[in-house]
Amino acid sequence: MKKKLSELNKEEFNNFHENKVHGDALKPFAKYSMVIGDKMPSYAAHWHDEMEIIKVQKGSGSVCIDDKWFSVHEGDILFVNPKIIHSFARFKKEEMFIESIVFNLHSLESTNADSCTIKYLAPIINGQYLVTRIIRTKNPDYHVFDENMTTIMQAYNDGIPGWEMAVKANLFWLFYHLYRLGLVHKSRNIDEKQESDSIQPAIEYIRSNYAEEIFIHKLATLCGYSDTYFMKLFKKTTGMTCVDYINGVRLAQAANHLIASSSSIIDIALAVGYNNVSYFNRQFKSVYGMTPKEYRRQGREAAGEIRTRSVRSAYAGRDHGI
Repeated sequence: MKKKLSELNKEEFNNFHENKVHGDALKPFAKYSMVIGDKMPSYAAHWHDEMEIIKVQKGSGSVCIDDKWFSVHEGDILFVNPKIIHSFARFKKEEMFIESIVFNLHSLESTNADSCTIKYLAPIINGQYLVTRIIRTKNPDYHVFDENMTTIMQAYNDGIPGWEMAVKANLFWLFYHLYRLGLVHKSRNIDEKQESDSIQPAIEYIRSNYAEEIFIHKLATLCGYSDTYFMKLFKKTTGMTCVDYINGVRLAQAANHLIASSSSIIDIALAVGYNNVSYFNRQFKSVYGMTPKEYRRQGREAAGEIRTRSVRSAYAGRDHGI
């Protein structure tokens, strides 16, 4: 008898992991188009760490999300939470054309761990909150989500200066409407506000002292917990370990310095709290997918391209009397 997805052990579950990179450090999201039909009647079950939002642009088909099959039709918008197994299949002889945006929820988080991160994003990353699976065209608020998805896809396709901001801004709007309309549900009972408030002293300390050596015991003491309980609560509340969070704050500061300053990589590493430049380089690459040197080069090339486009636009406007 075939196992249900909920019955898979860890090794079996990991076999469904999609070994594919979605986007990169500078653009942590990717857009995909797919036709489920004669040439590809199905797309195998898989999962990824990123969240995926799908829109059925044309036709009808079947979608399986976390062991549940749904019939979907033109216009339907689907939300697939991180680490949830999903697949697509043809329905009878119909074709289905879908477009999706796959993105890392961490890219929407603030390195300062503000309320947006702690109250709304981290619980989805941790699996504590689940977004509703499907918003159908008959939903009275469907137009809100449709407008956001249309803007995301259009911005991605156009690629004009600022398109990345349009994508991120509309992703934030999507989550705002999901929460506003009660379309995000707790998967287990937890008092997130009380817990998030209790680790705030540690977060404030990290934000102010990231360039210095930081000890877990000091953070735990600030919050009034033992080291072990503090580390467990921190990960539960923010979606990452305390060490990963500290590294995240330091690396985000380093990324800003790499683009905005001409300081050497060694000086930047020291300025954000890393005494070992080799370790800094490894940590930076593990998070951003490239070395600090490569990040600086790509960031400056991207900035130069935007400036070039802006100059061209200005001249074009002058030619047309704008």
